Amino acid sequence: MQVLNDQTFAVLVLMALFTTFITTPIVMAVYKPARRGAPYKNRTVKRKDLDTELRLLACFHSSRNIPTMINLVECSRGTRQRGRLCVYAMHLMELSERSSAISMVHKARKNGLPFWNKKRDDRDQMVIAFEAYQQLSSVTIRPMTAISALNTIYEDICTSAHQKRAAMILLPFHKHQRVDGSLESLGHSLQEVNQRVLRHSPCSVGILIDRCFGGTTQVSASDVSYKIIVPFFGGSDDMEALAYGMRMAEHPGIMLTVLKFVPASGKTLLTLEGHDTNVIRVENDKNSNSEADSEIFFSEFVQHAAKKLQDSVTHEERVVESKADVVAALKSMSKSNLFLAGRMAPIAPLLISTDTPELGPVGSFLASSNFSNTASVLVIQHYNPNVNLHPLVEEKENEDTDDGTDTPVLVDKY
Repeated sequence: MQVLNDQTFAVLVLMALFTTFITTPIVMAVYKPARRGAPYKNRTVKRKDLDTELRLLACFHSSRNIPTMINLVECSRGTRQRGRLCVYAMHLMELSERSSAISMVHKARKNGLPFWNKKRDDRDQMVIAFEAYQQLSSVTIRPMTAISALNTIYEDICTSAHQKRAAMILLPFHKHQRVDGSLESLGHSLQEVNQRVLRHSPCSVGILIDRCFGGTTQVSASDVSYKIIVPFFGGSDDMEALAYGMRMAEHPGIMLTVLKFVPASGKTLLTLEGHDTNVIRVENDKNSNSEADSEIFFSEFVQHAAKKLQDSVTHEERVVESKADVVAALKSMSKSNLFLAGRMAPIAPLLISTDTPELGPVGSFLASSNFSNTASVLVIQHYNPNVNLHPLVEEKENEDTDDGTDTPVLVDKY
């Protein structure tokens, strides 16, 4: 007795095949399990114990980013007597042919330097630049490579930062400077990478707008002579920027100037903007003690500078009544080498509209053609655990931790 005829059997087989092939992509699209990792403490530059090791994940897209990134790392090392600085230099490469995402740490050779192949291609030259700097400084450099589609490479950046217990991720801006001094976009996809890292990062984040900081070649410590400005309005991002500047000021070739902006009596610099996506929305910190914390931290900075950094740090207060006063004060410092700006400082946007809302109210102005074509800018976002509601790494107390050694890591998303 025939239970199924040929037509019914064929339909059932096709349904089974369809169900099999469609289930996996649907599950992958709907459910993205977080990778597991152990929690760690130092997720910001601002910390109580200033002698602990500072770990940075410095990302770059091409050899164009290398000189500025190395110069920034040199400024970040502080003094040789301080806790070590460890930098994980991650080359971000767009996935072209292979169907998997790879995160690969270059193994150490017997003399402690990373591998490179005999073809000496562009990737190897970038590794050589970092290892040469490592030999001339007291900084530990660990080259890495992340290969992924641009719409998912932020996951590799954030999970690598967590795995390496980084305190800050350094990202290149999605625009580069042209010969005439203007900034040219390298693509909206790179801008989205930065925006997604800001949303999902397990630590603080810095976006670097490069205007040839330190020149076109990396320099030795004896050649460093930079003037760095920190505009301080208050809030957690500005405090993180100031903490970074304090570390830089310990370098013998750095002169740090801190401008504290104070609103005139009866005035406020904080406003709420409309719903235009190109307009930055600035709100008060949900922590009611934010203003008091900023004042306490700034007072501690003044005391620290007076005791240990009196030869390399100056600070002053600027009383301002309007955005025009703020703009004029910033432009008076436009001949400096580098600005460290908090991303979401509690101040009204200095531009009517912008195509770079990820830089915040101050950073967008400093990155615009209205400001300068010589001063580089590092826009800093302080790590806030209350903002990242969907972390890419699920933290477990008993999870094995990465000790920072150069062990190859393979991350397969597919």
